[in-house]
Amino acid sequence: MDTTTSVTNELRSLLSLIVDSAAIAQRHIPDREKLSQGEPIDSELRSSIFVIEAACAQLCSLIARPSDALANKFFAFYEPACIQVVLTNKIPDILQEYPSGVHISELEKRTGVDAGKLGRVLRLLAAKHLFQEVSADTFANNYLSKYLLSSNPMSSFGLHITDECFKASTNLSDTLNDPALTASASPADASFVKHFKVNGTLFDYYAGSSPEQVKRATQFGVGMIGWGDAIEANAVINEFPWGSLPEGTTICDVGGGVGNISTQLANSYPALRLILQDLPHQLKIAEEEVWPEHAPKAIAENRIEFIPFDFLQEAPKLGCDIYYVKNILHDWADGDCIKILKNVKNAMGTSSRVLVHEFIVRPGYRMPKEEAKFTQAPEPLLPNYGEGRIRQYTLDINMMTMLNSKERTLQDFIDLGETAGLQFVKIWEAGEMGLVEFVTKA
Repeated sequence: MDTTTSVTNELRSLLSLIVDSAAIAQRHIPDREKLSQGEPIDSELRSSIFVIEAACAQLCSLIARPSDALANKFFAFYEPACIQVVLTNKIPDILQEYPSGVHISELEKRTGVDAGKLGRVLRLLAAKHLFQEVSADTFANNYLSKYLLSSNPMSSFGLHITDECFKASTNLSDTLNDPALTASASPADASFVKHFKVNGTLFDYYAGSSPEQVKRATQFGVGMIGWGDAIEANAVINEFPWGSLPEGTTICDVGGGVGNISTQLANSYPALRLILQDLPHQLKIAEEEVWPEHAPKAIAENRIEFIPFDFLQEAPKLGCDIYYVKNILHDWADGDCIKILKNVKNAMGTSSRVLVHEFIVRPGYRMPKEEAKFTQAPEPLLPNYGEGRIRQYTLDINMMTMLNSKERTLQDFIDLGETAGLQFVKIWEAGEMGLVEFVTKA
């Protein structure tokens, strides 16, 4: 097959995938507002979104001149730079006061930022479908920018990414090319530490007391709520068969913070008994603020226990049926992950299970269908959905940049479990993330 025929066939296949997936998405347009409020996405719609994003990106790559495509990639860093400008100055909040739009001269009065320069920032973002220019130098919010109001956790997440993460990333190449740092797995050698000249690690920095540290730590904490919505962390509530578990099944949320997932489990599955374990300051907030507001019935019915512990130093409560470990391991190097999993293993009974809930990095090559443990994208898309599921790779690089840690492949998780005395059972797909199930070795 000659090159022209091959490209033509790929082009037709991509267009067909886009049309078919768009027809599926069209059926869900009436649900758009409901979906934007953090409710779980229908699995059919989710798949269609993955395909549309992947196919559109691949189509552009296929037909654009290489120099055009590469130049766009080189300049992509200006988008987060401009987003930081509008978030820092709370531009979405100001625009919300003017549904028909507001002139940049008024924005200058409200922010002190030069009108002409701010207009240019907004124009770039409007060209990226964030904000809209309704008339000359007059801008308004659109569907996307409304979710950047300062009251929305996505705004805090955006500030976290465009501030410390974005700035730290400028040192990534230097760190990787430094012979003294390139092979280090220590969080004290991460690019973040190099850029901000921190004494210690990212978490040491967030524990600091300076106004800048407190501000950034707060942004990070609130921002994680927005990030959880973006990646559908709560898809696990519906996509794992919690409802089929026997009444009284005990679920230990290991290092669960204030209990974002366990509150939802308590409300959705009242037959379960929950144990939330983390450091004392997290549990104080959970017990005194979060659970009384979000799961008061679980407290009243004595279905939740709050037990302080340090997952690096001690085992969680003995003999629970399920130990749920969400977004813990990606913060740590392999040696520490093995410590954490060994501590969990030491608490397990003979019928206990472990559910590790994280991004599971998918391979970029296509596997025979009978060997693949994941759903692979339809051809001619990349089997990992490429741009459609890009966040697993961007987060992996972010973990490298900020903590010298990483997102892991399924084999990585299996190897960690094996070393800790756990046996892999299966993988459950849950939104963009996955659940890796383990039991104790026979």
